Amino acid sequence: MTVAPGTIEVTTAPPPEQVETQGAAPPGQVWVKGYWHWNGARHVWQPGHWAAPPQTGMIYEPARWENRNGRWVFNDGRWRVGANIAPTVVYEPPPPPPQVVEVQAAPPPPMVEVRPAAPRGGVWIPGYWHWNGQRHVWIGGHWSAARAGMRWEPDHWVHTEHGWRMEHGRWAR
Repeated sequence: MTVAPGTIEVTTAPPPEQVETQGAAPPGQVWVKGYWHWNGARHVWQPGHWAAPPQTGMIYEPARWENRNGRWVFNDGRWRVGANIAPTVVYEPPPPPPQVVEVQAAPPPPMVEVRPAAPRGGVWIPGYWHWNGQRHVWIGGHWSAARAGMRWEPDHWVHTEHGWRMEHGRWAR
């Protein structure tokens, strides 16, 4: 025997693929496109369908026919583990350009904050006094995800010859 058991090999080429309408994807499912299947006497179209991957990170390789020296060999579709599954990335838009804030009123002393329990890998972003256009208002601190190779430089007020200027917090290397 020259082919593996269960392998379909015929001398008749499959017809061109049919155009299919997929419709909206159900949550978590991928489109398994249709293909021509050999029923023992002729090619019969097997319509595509939506299917859930057997586990996270798997992709579907569609069924296909391959011409091998004038004979057509069918390769069944299958699920396989995707190469280098990308980590989940949360989009964080860039901060707006900092506005220069200079006021005459000195900020009150920083408040003593009670930090909630630290999440794994969290960086504490301390609270600061924000100028709302009329007075200083306390903005409470919070935990943030760490950024590899960076440290947080906190918001703070600097006394200048013109009054008080806000230096906005930022991530720095």
